[in-house]
Amino acid sequence: MLNLLIPLLAPVAGFLTFFGIVLLLLGLGGSRRADPMQQRLSDAARGGVMTLDDREMQASFYDRFFKPLAGGLSAFLARFTPAQSLENTQKRLLNAGLMGQMQVSDFIGMKGLSTIGALAVAGLLILLAHTVSVSAVLVIILFGLVGYFLPDLWLRSKTRQRKTAITNALPDSIDLLTISVEAGLGFDQALARVVAKSNTLLAQEFGRVLQQMRLGVARRDALRELVDRTGVEDLSQFVGAIIQAEQLGASIGRVLRIQSAEMRVRRRQRAQKLAQQAPIKMLFPMAFLILPSIFVVVLGPAIPRIVHVFAPSAPL
Repeated sequence: MLNLLIPLLAPVAGFLTFFGIVLLLLGLGGSRRADPMQQRLSDAARGGVMTLDDREMQASFYDRFFKPLAGGLSAFLARFTPAQSLENTQKRLLNAGLMGQMQVSDFIGMKGLSTIGALAVAGLLILLAHTVSVSAVLVIILFGLVGYFLPDLWLRSKTRQRKTAITNALPDSIDLLTISVEAGLGFDQALARVVAKSNTLLAQEFGRVLQQMRLGVARRDALRELVDRTGVEDLSQFVGAIIQAEQLGASIGRVLRIQSAEMRVRRRQRAQKLAQQAPIKMLFPMAFLILPSIFVVVLGPAIPRIVHVFAPSAPL
């Protein structure tokens, strides 16, 4: 099996190098992208009127090629996707904070394009290696699975990062809420205070809650939608305590004080848990990366002498 995969190493290395250069160029090009609003203002100041064809040609290659292709592919794949899978994908996009930037059909199209691209790369590597065997079929299957699950891994990473950021910002936000309520502000004014004084994902979500409340949505419904959007367990417990206190007529300040103390305890427990996991996570890099290098440096000069002792006929 290993001998069959050896001819594929050179094409794989070449593809990874090419793909890395392409990503680097795309990243450098994306960092110099101009602000669309500033571009429109500058065009209006110059007095020039652009036609639809000119605006279309100024769009990026992604907007002119990949986006329509993904849209057509997603519309085709959405017909064969179960409704439960579509609902789960919508919830995952909502928890990742991408619902306003990406629709469910866009994500399905991304998975389709990723799978097709991975299969095309696998076929290209097999053609370059000039081998058709069981290992080639396994490589095609492996690349297809990687291409299919790669968008899911990216979405899971985005969701985990967002949940971690909201969880880390929650104790400080509750402390500010507690201070504001105990200073005489109402709960809504305290939320506005947190939004004004913080620049976190949680503050943005609180700002969205305030916008919904200004549009006539009840506070409990807006807070429940906040929990559904984020999917953070600590935030769900905090919102549940606030809603229960509102229904029972309990003091919001006292509830906030209890929740603040509990969130600080939870943050300390998470830090202790990560500290306890650190030695186990360091074990594998030390065993497979650091210790072999130390053995080579320490025992390397002594290897010729050891070989000469146990094999006198061997040359130094």
